[in-house]
Amino acid sequence: MLEHLISWPRTAAEPPHPCIVLLHGRGSNEQDLFGLVPELPRRPAVVSLRAPLAFPWGGFAWYELSDQSAKPDQRTLDGSLAQLTSFVGELPAKYDVDPTRVYVLGFSQGALMANCLLLTQPSKVAAAAILSGYLPLQNSLDVNRAGLTGKRVFQAHGSDDDVLPITLGRQGRVHLEGLGVDVEWHEYQMAHQVIEDELRDLRAWFKRQELE
Repeated sequence: MLEHLISWPRTAAEPPHPCIVLLHGRGSNEQDLFGLVPELPRRPAVVSLRAPLAFPWGGFAWYELSDQSAKPDQRTLDGSLAQLTSFVGELPAKYDVDPTRVYVLGFSQGALMANCLLLTQPSKVAAAAILSGYLPLQNSLDVNRAGLTGKRVFQAHGSDDDVLPITLGRQGRVHLEGLGVDVEWHEYQMAHQVIEDELRDLRAWFKRQELE
């Protein structure tokens, strides 16, 4: 099982718990997005994962890059996606999680992994939040088109992002909508980061998913 941190629900509600799974970006670790817990709904358990690949300059990564572009290396992408899928499948038994209410939230590389999990295993994902991420449109994915219609995605990107240009996020949005996904799109005047205005909109989106 992937290394992870867990924050138990901050309410007295009975299990099974809804759950938000956090997926960090390249060169980071499970502590990074775990700092967002106070900004997230109180009802779910929050599980923050560590990517399985050691990053050469410190931290961890979900996949290697196949060249100087943003294209993921297929082998490492497939391996991490298999581990992520297995982890999510084990959550109900390990932490008394409601399997119909698992939400994934990813930033950068983690956002791509959240996208991949949604596209390949839509029955395991209630909804997804995609922050400053993109879709591996040049890679091979076994997309489950039949299960994607009406799936909800919060997608946000910075207009000044110099790591993953906003054009990549926009391309991902168009692709998801073409698959029948219900995308709530937000652009912010920011770089490759998370800002308070974005968190405010994310909290409102989670509330519309009936998460408090």
